[in-house]
Amino acid sequence: MISTMMPSPDNIRDPHLRRNRKGMPLLPGGYGRSAYHVGKEPPYAVHGEGWRMWDDNGRELIDANGNFTTLIHGNAHPEIVEAAEQAIRTGASWGIPNLSEWDLAETMLDRLPGLDQIRFANSGTEAVMSAFRIARAVTGRDGIVMTKDGFHGTSDFALLASGPTKGVARSAESDVTLVPLGDIDELREVFQNNPTKYAAIILDLLPNKAGLLPLSKEFVEEARALATAHGALLIFDEVVSFRLGPNGLGGRMGVLPDLLTAGKVIGGGFAIGAIAGRQEYMSILDPWSPESISHSGTFSGNPVSMAAGVVALQLLTPAEIERLNSLGDNARAEANAVLNAHGWEMRGLGSLLRPFPLDARQLDGETQRRLWWAAYENGVVLSSANLAALSTPMGEQVVHDFTDRLVGAVIKTAEGAE
Repeated sequence: MISTMMPSPDNIRDPHLRRNRKGMPLLPGGYGRSAYHVGKEPPYAVHGEGWRMWDDNGRELIDANGNFTTLIHGNAHPEIVEAAEQAIRTGASWGIPNLSEWDLAETMLDRLPGLDQIRFANSGTEAVMSAFRIARAVTGRDGIVMTKDGFHGTSDFALLASGPTKGVARSAESDVTLVPLGDIDELREVFQNNPTKYAAIILDLLPNKAGLLPLSKEFVEEARALATAHGALLIFDEVVSFRLGPNGLGGRMGVLPDLLTAGKVIGGGFAIGAIAGRQEYMSILDPWSPESISHSGTFSGNPVSMAAGVVALQLLTPAEIERLNSLGDNARAEANAVLNAHGWEMRGLGSLLRPFPLDARQLDGETQRRLWWAAYENGVVLSSANLAALSTPMGEQVVHDFTDRLVGAVIKTAEGAE
């Protein structure tokens, strides 16, 4: 059972009252990132432990947000905390290489048979940006093929997956071609029309923006075949989906990309991104080569993220992934036994879940916000897009409780109740 109060720190200041000299919020709109927006002033996190979190209202909640799927081991896992603290005591960041970077590189590549080398960045967005640059440098081409409503971070080219976007240079649009999700014929036509234009195909294997419906194995295999046939690189964006298998969702499908981008769960809760790939492509980053391209970042490969990431991946064993995925599958079945009668369903794969109207591909922002608040009032924190992520501290009873609370929130939203 969840209590509604926690021992509050004595010095919590009300964040809603913090203003600049002109009386305006210190942060634009009051938010540090747009993804926090839930339609009205949100609660603030003040403490977390395992699957629990407490907000500034003193409520204890089931944390099914997990910093947008990042915290697969929950909040403040003691082994990860210990590793990060030790790294900070030794030196939080350096201007020369550190040994922890090698440790995480070896740990990651052990999980990625067929991929040879890895570079670390500070976020999934940076990892994708670097993957695009690698593909362009290797092929000498500019074009990128994406599926509509995939998500690949917040760089100019990546944002075009949802179509033209304010603030994105119009010149970027000519280099991005969008293919309807799962449309194999359209994907083939793109390459038939411009066989030498494209540097890469990038695939979000489980696109949350498109309702958390996975790409079919047939579509992914065709993308692999077309990339090979036309001299383009196939990139898997597994920043979100890497948690679903010991070597990611692509590994479960049995399809090998040329490059793979990762982030979130591989950093133990600290800022991280990674680009793993075949040596023949990753060698373009080798500074010993006169043909290399530059890749840097002040905090890329920092020892805190590296040390925390090693422990996070060691804890994320194949057996633990299987257990967590099984809990998610059972939660979906339990939820759908109730929700289908209300015109909704629980979508997703394994430990990732998202309630969505039956047969819909898009969900309007107002409905998302109403569902977020309904879940919060039921003691569950979702992402602002209503994505839920299970974490390893959760057992059957916690997941059952979470499912029951979320189903209640969905029914309330479906019935139009406030």
